[in-house]
Amino acid sequence: MNTGERPVANSFESLSSLMQETYKLCRKYIKDKNVLDVGCGEGIVDLYLSDVLGHITGIDVCQKVVDKANKMFSGKNITFCKMSGEKLAFAAESFDVVIASQSIEHIKNDDKFVSEVYRVLKNNGIFVCTTPNKLSLVPPGEKLYDAPFYPFHIREYTPDQFFGLLEKYFDEVEKTCFYNPDRSLKLIKSFRAKLIYRMSRFRIIRYIGRVLPLRIKGFIMYFNQKELKSEDVGTAFCDFHDNLDFIPENLCGICRKVGT
Repeated sequence: MNTGERPVANSFESLSSLMQETYKLCRKYIKDKNVLDVGCGEGIVDLYLSDVLGHITGIDVCQKVVDKANKMFSGKNITFCKMSGEKLAFAAESFDVVIASQSIEHIKNDDKFVSEVYRVLKNNGIFVCTTPNKLSLVPPGEKLYDAPFYPFHIREYTPDQFFGLLEKYFDEVEKTCFYNPDRSLKLIKSFRAKLIYRMSRFRIIRYIGRVLPLRIKGFIMYFNQKELKSEDVGTAFCDFHDNLDFIPENLCGICRKVGT
């Protein structure tokens, strides 16, 4: 099912600045490594990484997307397959690095997913995980609800929830974040954003948000790619702590599996 969030681009440079900065960060950890990318989409990011790593396996729950990725980018050190993050069909300690960029919020059993990542990582392996910061998605004046802002997310995390989940399994978690220094807040302050936020508390609305065709979502109420791109004027990266004087749009945990 295409919710409209899966990265689709003709080149790495045409991806959102968030995706570009995320995978530039990942390049620091992958030289000559065996890498797993969870939620690979059509594979453009895996092609971008392939020149420095040993081998990368990209997984996605959509067979059509996996088939397209295999047709376009599969090569001697890139493999794509259909698989759920909740049940990774790999032996223990198979990978040096696991990447999950904007994926965990779509996975039903997130606790099981993180435990599976821990299982398939080698000792001293690295897990890079990013997700939207729920606090940045609350329109001004609105209460903080448990339900996600975007109906096609299963959940969205506050910093305490996200880093707490990672720390449940990993002894070493570097807390970092991505933010847009020039974010206008025009969309999040709009009446439409408040309407979406209030309606998304109801399961039926979240279901509709997942199944509606993309063109109808954009026409009726959901933010379309043109609107979102107008807000994308650059992404910066920094350490996360409670005393930041801004609310970062995305959280990033860089986790290490400490060998025993």
